[in-house]
Amino acid sequence: MDGIVATFAEDAVLVLNGEAFRGRDMIRKVHQRFGFGDDGAFSELAVREVERYVGDKAIVLEEMLSGRHTGRWEGVDATGRRFEIAVCTVYVFTPAGQLSAERVYFDGATLMKQLRGDD
Repeated sequence: MDGIVATFAEDAVLVLNGEAFRGRDMIRKVHQRFGFGDDGAFSELAVREVERYVGDKAIVLEEMLSGRHTGRWEGVDATGRRFEIAVCTVYVFTPAGQLSAERVYFDGATLMKQLRGDD
């Protein structure tokens, strides 16, 4: 977890589906809550890069995120179900090369359907 957080500038912002979390402490909490650490809503997390777009001001990644629902997420208790969703992440860097912003977008409704076992 320390390695992830160290890539962010002190005043960086993480935007997760439109909700902003500012500063390293909040960024750490969001990652931990999700499961990038010892506990959280998900385990066995894997991120597979599908496509990368590099621009002057940002890097944009299309990814597939998969894992297992092993903790409470958005009011749904752990189901043990596996999930896989498409994710788009925009990374913006400081002149020193640290992340000033990470903007993550995914279809929350699709994730919830998979967690609940809805077909």
